[in-house]
Amino acid sequence: MIKFNIHKLMADSRMTQKELSIKTNIHISTINKYYHDTIVRVDREHLNLFCKLFNCNVQDLIEYIPEEDSE
Repeated sequence: MIKFNIHKLMADSRMTQKELSIKTNIHISTINKYYHDTIVRVDREHLNLFCKLFNCNVQDLIEYIPEEDSE
């Protein structure tokens, strides 16, 4: 499972969704989907903007969590 951790970076920076939207020029509804980890399609340019703004790597934004087998 892929998990977005942008909410953690925002909390560390004390940044609201609205502030992130303004700084990245990404629509607030899209920011909300990243924040709540409900985004379906990820825009590479968005990742670039987030990494630049938070001075981080993609690995800081996205985490892979292996799913346990349900046998």
